[in-house]
Amino acid sequence: MMTDSSGTLRDAVLVARLLQEARAGRPFALAGVLATRGSMPRGAGARMALLSDGSWLGTVGGGRVEQMAMERCRAVLEGMAPGSLEWLTHAKTGMACGGDALLSVRRSLEPADEARLLADLLERGRQDEPSVIDEDWSDERRPRVSLTSVRDVDPGDLRATTELPLWDEARRRYSEPIGADPMAYVFGAGHVGQALCPVLAGVGFRVTVFDDRAELATTELFPRAERVVCGDFGHVSELVHVTRRDYVVVMTHGHVADLEVLRQVAPAQPAYVGCIGSRGKAAFVRRTLVERGVSDVWAQAVHLPVGEDILAVTPAEIAISIAAEMIRCRAELRPRELRPHAAHVRKEEP
Repeated sequence: MMTDSSGTLRDAVLVARLLQEARAGRPFALAGVLATRGSMPRGAGARMALLSDGSWLGTVGGGRVEQMAMERCRAVLEGMAPGSLEWLTHAKTGMACGGDALLSVRRSLEPADEARLLADLLERGRQDEPSVIDEDWSDERRPRVSLTSVRDVDPGDLRATTELPLWDEARRRYSEPIGADPMAYVFGAGHVGQALCPVLAGVGFRVTVFDDRAELATTELFPRAERVVCGDFGHVSELVHVTRRDYVVVMTHGHVADLEVLRQVAPAQPAYVGCIGSRGKAAFVRRTLVERGVSDVWAQAVHLPVGEDILAVTPAEIAISIAAEMIRCRAELRPRELRPHAAHVRKEEP
């Protein structure tokens, strides 16, 4: 019997049930889609598990792919086959969608090890602690699985900032982000902030607005924000939790508050940080940040002046320029093969 589950490792119901099985010493088989090419019913991160009582959790998309996953799970759970990793191509599946899926199937780890991994995964999910689950498939018979906080991942590592699963074909390594989706923090609820929030929400960013002015930090002015915070810019870190996967736009009512916000978010090393201001302000801000203990490399990386150079003047135009820069940054933080193609390509001069 197939139970109701979204079938991903972000699904608390799925993880909790697998944890229950591991703690009881009952083995299970876990299938996963680690990568796709072309059109497929489900993308990377889809999971399906076969429990020892014959019940199923989750789904990897239905059709022939799911049938083949079920066959492999049964063989693994019954001890007739080791773990497996295989590209299920269109030629193998014959599915009408015409895409390919990289399907992994593994038997659960030793009960104590599996329970420890799942309990940690469940707790990090509850706390929205950004983490990465890694699966090393260099040895298909004994895949190695680990869970790491993004705080312990090198800042230059794509795993620390991307919101998408990654498959490294050369190293045969799969990495999946765990925790809440990235947040776009807008520090400043003035005219530009009010124009920016709906634009960001409209292109898929979760938005939190932060301001110290009670008359501006309201849900009435920001109906599309996920959260609106009224608080002191000097105590940002006490009121919001900025992580490496998040995006930060600083546009408070003055350079003093701008500097204070930038100083406080610097240790988190967010995926994107932009600050409104002139080129003259940029030099002052970067110099002052370094004087206050922020690394020069990080200070130089702040997008200041913020936004794409489209000669924006009005709050609405500035909002568009900022959103455009953030969209570009988000795309650059995704695996190269998943980056969207440019909508307009400049033709070469003859």
